Amino acid sequence: MSMNNTSTVKSNEYGLSARELEVLHKLASGLRNQDIAEALFLSEGTVKNYISSTYSKLQVKGRREAARIARDSGILDHK
Repeated sequence: MSMNNTSTVKSNEYGLSARELEVLHKLASGLRNQDIAEALFLSEGTVKNYISSTYSKLQVKGRREAARIARDSGILDHK
């Protein structure tokens, strides 16, 4: 990853891993944990772990709040 890419830097202002970002994108799109797991070829338990660590890094308690922060911070603009 190039540090010159502003979207990469912006995406990582919360220290999210690439996989956490993928899970956050799916979560913010309204997918359920089971759907996220199938889309990313992970177990549902693994998805829950990623969601939990993402909530911790974003300092939120739920999906709606996480999605709002992701939108407001521009994380969702990054593909």
